[in-house]
Amino acid sequence: MHTQFIPKNSSTSRIEISRENLRHNLKVLAHKAGYGVRRMAVVKANAYGHGTELILPEISGECDWFGVASLEEGIEVRSMGIEIPVLVFAPVKAGLLDKYREFSLTATAGSIEEVQMVNSGTPFHLEFDTGMGRLGLYEEQIPEIISILDQKNLIPSGLMTHFSMADQPDSSYTKNQLKTWNRILDQLPDSWKKGLIHAANSGGLIHYPESRFSMVRHGIALYGYSPDGDESELKPVLSWKSEVVSCKFFRKGMRVSYEGAWTAEKDGWLIVIPAGYADGIPRQLSNKIELFADGRRIKQVGNVTMDYIMAFSDVPLVAGTEVELFGPNSMNANHWAEKSGTISYAILCGIHPKIERELV
Repeated sequence: MHTQFIPKNSSTSRIEISRENLRHNLKVLAHKAGYGVRRMAVVKANAYGHGTELILPEISGECDWFGVASLEEGIEVRSMGIEIPVLVFAPVKAGLLDKYREFSLTATAGSIEEVQMVNSGTPFHLEFDTGMGRLGLYEEQIPEIISILDQKNLIPSGLMTHFSMADQPDSSYTKNQLKTWNRILDQLPDSWKKGLIHAANSGGLIHYPESRFSMVRHGIALYGYSPDGDESELKPVLSWKSEVVSCKFFRKGMRVSYEGAWTAEKDGWLIVIPAGYADGIPRQLSNKIELFADGRRIKQVGNVTMDYIMAFSDVPLVAGTEVELFGPNSMNANHWAEKSGTISYAILCGIHPKIERELV
């Protein structure tokens, strides 16, 4: 029995990554960070769904650090030949410190147990919880942390915290987090503060200049989305395209897809496109979005199915016609997020990794 070779470009859905828009966003963020402030590009979750293997080589010369969610992601970065420093956000696990050393990765210690684990062979940043309510040490634990690290003769190479509401300009909660963070820094040894100090995520970088310290971490903004939904400066990097696989005449009164959730109000053409919720199109978007094909917008109709979506057109579209699911001519991840009750992060990260990505 022979296995038939399937060409790589046989997929009927593809992702295009705009090199021009990516470079534009890097320039905007560099300007906002200001002179002398280092920049960490957060590339976790397959570079927010954009494709780590495409994004990293494009930006490694423009950023000082990479930030990843897990040890596995850090090792993946190193496997690509990337040499700039990499910070692993995940909590340190017992028995895996040798991997940080082997792959020259920087650990994050955010609990007393993790502080007790780190050793002289592993560079690490201390994470403090100033109001995020997730990971990180508390202010009242500072004396114990200092005692542990003094006994081990260790100095952290970085100090960090994370904002929970920095996407909101003039947030009193974020300002209180900043006050707490500055109070924490005042209590830490001067030798610790010679390393990197970072608090600003994309929202902090954009809205809170006083939060930039010696390094900023830009995630969603790098990919063209401001966390507050403002689309005035940044340019979305990712476009998602597919094609028409079927076009048939559709009469007024006929229903579409499961549950017959849409009924044609006039005669027209039913367009079938081979992308569905298995590919990352939320079912909650059913009957709520517009696509772009043959120079015009067309309405998506009927419930999104596992492998297909349908659209309605006043004119026929031949099989093979390109369809932009989202991009500059149709809707973007912010629009999809608003229509489906989520955030742009979830839309981008939800695009299935199986879909081929390419730089354009």
